[in-house]
Amino acid sequence: MLNLNKYRCHYFSIENILASQERVPCKFTKKVLNMGHLDPSSETKDMEQGTVLELPYWIVKTLSNREVNVVEVEPPKVYKENYRDILKADANVVDLHKMSKFFYQFGKLLSYIETWNSGDMRKMLVQTFRDRFRQLMDWAQHMSADQQMTERLDDLERQVLANGRAAQARQDNWLAQGVGRIVAAEMVINHKKRKLSSLDLK
Repeated sequence: MLNLNKYRCHYFSIENILASQERVPCKFTKKVLNMGHLDPSSETKDMEQGTVLELPYWIVKTLSNREVNVVEVEPPKVYKENYRDILKADANVVDLHKMSKFFYQFGKLLSYIETWNSGDMRKMLVQTFRDRFRQLMDWAQHMSADQQMTERLDDLERQVLANGRAAQARQDNWLAQGVGRIVAAEMVINHKKRKLSSLDLK
């Protein structure tokens, strides 16, 4: 899921829709006609140059592409350098859900914005997931995570944990049932009988 160059969400993905509603800080670099309604404090019908707003990602993505390019975009604070340093230090102690409910999904969407270099963003997302994955698998295998711990997980991590626990439960159930007694195949038994009978004749 974290192959950011190839992965595309399904068109009807609820997680993707909700993540695209997250707000992104941006500054209008040009005057835009008939868009003043996006700014609640604006008294004109046009969006003036220099206006600073936080807009939903799906709007910002359109306004910042290379063909339109009327806004200058900044990463939300949870994806800025100081937060990246915290994640690098120890990603396991960070409350990702508090930072962003859809931390990975929203970060992946931000990496598609064309007007900035998103390579560092993608590396940070992948490394954060790797650093936290071992803890997720430990919780899944030992069922040791309480609700307070799992509340610190973002939406993707909660899905991984739920799937891991379901797989562990199926394995435990299979092991508890056992595989039954191993017996020789009928063909092998008949072969032994023929061999014994030939020895008796001698």
